[in-house]
Parts: sequence; C-alpha cells; structure tokens
Amino acid sequence: MKNIERPLLFLAWLGLVLAGCAKGPAEDSAPDPSGAGDEAANRWIYSVMAEQYLYNGHVKSLDPDYGLSCEAFFAGLLSDSPADNDGKHTDGRDYFYSYMERTSGSKALSGKETTYGIEYKLYYYTEGGAQYYVARVMYVVPGSPAADAGIRRGDWIRKIDGRPIGAGQSGRLENGGAVSFLVQRMAAESVAGQQKYVVTDERTVRLAAAKPMDVSPVFAHSVIEEGGRKVGYLAYHAFDMGPGGASSRDDAYDRELKAVFDGFKRQGVDELVLDLRYNGGGYISCCQLLCSMIVEAGALDDVFCMYRYNDDMSAKLGEPVTRFLASDEVSARNLNLRRLYVLTGAWTASASELVVNALRPYIDVKTVGVRTEGKNVGSHEIRSEAHRLSLHPITIRVFNRDRRSDYASGFAPDIEADDDRNQDQMRELGDPDEFVLRRALDDMAGKKAVSKGAAGPFAGGPFVFEPGGMHLDRPCGLIVSPAAE
Repeated sequence: MKNIERPLLFLAWLGLVLAGCAKGPAEDSAPDPSGAGDEAANRWIYSVMAEQYLYNGHVKSLDPDYGLSCEAFFAGLLSDSPADNDGKHTDGRDYFYSYMERTSGSKALSGKETTYGIEYKLYYYTEGGAQYYVARVMYVVPGSPAADAGIRRGDWIRKIDGRPIGAGQSGRLENGGAVSFLVQRMAAESVAGQQKYVVTDERTVRLAAAKPMDVSPVFAHSVIEEGGRKVGYLAYHAFDMGPGGASSRDDAYDRELKAVFDGFKRQGVDELVLDLRYNGGGYISCCQLLCSMIVEAGALDDVFCMYRYNDDMSAKLGEPVTRFLASDEVSARNLNLRRLYVLTGAWTASASELVVNALRPYIDVKTVGVRTEGKNVGSHEIRSEAHRLSLHPITIRVFNRDRRSDYASGFAPDIEADDDRNQDQMRELGDPDEFVLRRALDDMAGKKAVSKGAAGPFAGGPFVFEPGGMHLDRPCGLIVSPAAE
C-alpha cells in the first residue's frame, strides 16, 4: 500500500491528527525481523529523518550503514547532545524521546488496556544481601480489579503471591491472571528524636484477573469551598481526546473534560487547581481545549503556541501558530481565571508543561510540587505500511506567544512539595488535605508552609526510590503535534 500525502496546513488547522505518512524510497517488501533484509527500510528511515527530524543536521553529518537492523539504524541517527533535547542524557539519565516500532498498523495513544488498574512508583530495599522492590500506589482506576479488592492510594505492595518482588517482576503489578498482593500502610513516628516508619496495617488481598478497561484521563474532579472561595480541582492524567484515538475522530474524553468545566462554571468556581503530576503529555488539541476553558476571556482566539521545525522544513512551512479557541466555541464554559495552580511531578511533561508555558503570558500560573521533566519538543507518527514501520521522531519545538521555550531543564516549582519525602499516609487525589494539594490551598489563602512535611521531620523513608521506576499506562514525555508531511 502506498504512503499517503496530505497538505500540511490542513492538518495544522485540524490539530487532531496523530499519524503522518511520508513518501520515501521504494517500498516493495516487508522487513526481515532479523535485520538481514532491512536495507530498503533503512533507506526510507534515513530519508524521513534527514528531512523531518528536528536535528536533521546531525543526521546529514553521518555516514549511515544501511546493513544494520532497523532498530540499530534508527537509534544510530538520533542526537544525544543535551543541547538538542531529544530525551535526557545528563545527570545519570540516558533516554531518547524519539522511538521506532515495527507494526502492522497505527498505534493509538489511548483505547482499552488490560490492567489491574494500579499506577505506582517503584522503590527498592536490601534484605539478606539481595535487592527487592516495593510499589507505592499512586492511584487506582475506579472499577478496576485493584479498586474492587480495596487497594488505595498510599498502599505499599510488598509481595506478589507470597514472594518478594524481584528484579524484572514489576510487570506482574500491571496485568495478568488472578493474583494476591501483600499490602501495607505506614505512618511516621518520632522516637527519641529520630524518624521511624511503622506498619499500621498489613493484609493480603486477592485481585481478579486483569481486564480490558477504557481508562479515562479525566480522573477526579471536585469543588472545594474554603475561605469564601470555590476552588475547582481536576486530576487530569493524559491529553487524550477519546478511546478510539484521533483517526476515529473519537472525542469522548474531550466531552468529559467539557462537562467538568460546565460543572465548574455552573457552581461559580473562582479558582482552579489542575493536577498534572501523572500526566506525561498527548495531543496539542486537547491542551488547547483545556487552556481555552481556563484563560481570561480576553485571550480567546489569541496565540496559544507556535511550532518551529528544522531549518529545512521551516523554509518550506514557516512557523505554524495555534490559537486559543474562539469565544463562540468555548465562552459558555470558560472560567475567565486570572491565576491557576498546577500540581507538578517528575513525570509532568510535554503537553502538561505546555499548559504552564502557554498560559503564563496571559495569567499567573503557580506550580506546586517538584521540577517537571523538561520537554519542550514534540513529535508525530510517520508510518510506512509497506515496511511495517512506525517512526516517532522529534520534529518540532514549541514556543508560547512571547516566543519562550526555555524549559528544557523543566519548570522548577514555585512552591516545593515533594510527596516522595513524606512516605507515610497518603490521601486520595482531590482530598483537601492531600499533601501537595494542601500546599496549593494554603498558598491560595495566604498561609505559608503550614502543611506537615515541608521539610525536616518527614524527609526520607524506609525505601529508596528507583530511578525510572514509575509505571504510567501511557508514555511519559509525549506531545503529539500536527503532522509535517
């Protein structure tokens, strides 16, 4: 099947398309998974990357070996220069944002997934000279096997089917057949001036087999009334428009998001806390919708963000501009806010960071939590059905109205609140006394550092966080741009 070419500007106006197909060299055979027959596919990969990769100057400087496997060939084209920001390659981190897949079709960002419904951070401890892992539950999907079994945010999962969690076994926390977990809860106590964590509850729970679920990113929302203010709270876990993805024009999640803001507007919300701690990014169009329902009404139809391609593509396409939605599209649910509190974590990335960057020229945006990932670049899918390959290279850098894009090292929090330093009881997302949310509410009320654990007595814990040990049901650090063809 031939690749399909479409006008770029049409896609840029839509802002809804994930898959972009690019025409390359002859595509008359499927690849050999061994790598021996990958030369034609590699020539196609090179042509795409030399044209569309944001750092294509690096690609053009290479002397490619077309005899490699597609995986090795693609990886060899990527720039690991920290200045280029294709992933992170400093401070003990080494990974790329660009990636490639062998696939028989397009892969959607969303849709049904088979899961127990647990999102977790992984920690380790040493016992008897061996290293084992423990999972700290960050949230549980409603209606999931984990929720039905009574697992809650803040639980520690110590054992699976009676055995400690060894290296390479964390996937058993995510899906599989019926399983039992040893679950603990902890509290911090001060004994003779020293911090100690004690187990306050321990139980073995039995989970039914993982099941296919449509996991909505519109996770939790409420209105909190404090100090004469009505504060909207929204935990939003991915910029996904619907379970069917862009190709199906499924906007079910966008409609859920609109319904939340309809409720906020109806209840007279005058402040908003947006919880993006577990949101690794997604579609720019979803980010545009969300921000259009937040920003001051006078900014509607003004510049939301701009994209910059590599020099070759920019000479052809210029710098496309995306605007906030127009008043007639969103005014009925626009909150017309002058400030916004955003809860951030280490996995707040890409489209989540775009919320902060795009809104700051218009309103006061306060970040509460820890430093974000630092991904100011985006990608789109470039697919060859003949070669059965799907490329996701970094193709754009994103700027706000003021042409600012200086957050490759992440956004430092305006108010630091690290729940990894407070490994005792965790409250559910949206509870006004949940550690990070409480800091935002305190600041909103003019209170300073009244929440427990801001420093000192709750620093540290019984387990050590495993770098990279965060499970998210969607890729972290993803921003999906209009396709550049």
